[in-house]
Amino acid sequence: MEVIYVSDKIQVIVFMPVGVCGCSQTGFLGRVYEVVRKYRDVIAFREDSAESETAKRYRVSYRGVVVGTKSLGSNPTTAKIEEAIIKEIEQQGIKASQ
Repeated sequence: MEVIYVSDKIQVIVFMPVGVCGCSQTGFLGRVYEVVRKYRDVIAFREDSAESETAKRYRVSYRGVVVGTKSLGSNPTTAKIEEAIIKEIEQQGIKASQ
C-alpha cells in the first residue's frame, strides 16, 4: 500500500535505481540536494525506489526527479530542477525565502 502525504509544500521525489552502487549516483544526488537545500522551507522531499509503483506512475525506470507532478527525466540539471520548483511556487502562491 502506498502512503500519500498531503502537504502545503511542493513535493520533490528522487527515484534511485536498485542494486546500483550509491557512489555512482553522487553527482546526480549532489545536483538535486543543491537545489532542494535552497528551497527547504517549501519542499517536502523524499527518495523512492525506481522500481516503486510511484516510479511506474511517472514512467521512471532507472532514476529520476519529480517536482510537483512533473517528471524532469533521469538527469536534470540544477537549473531545470530550480525552474520547476519556482514554477510550482508561483502556481501555488507559496512564499519562499532563499
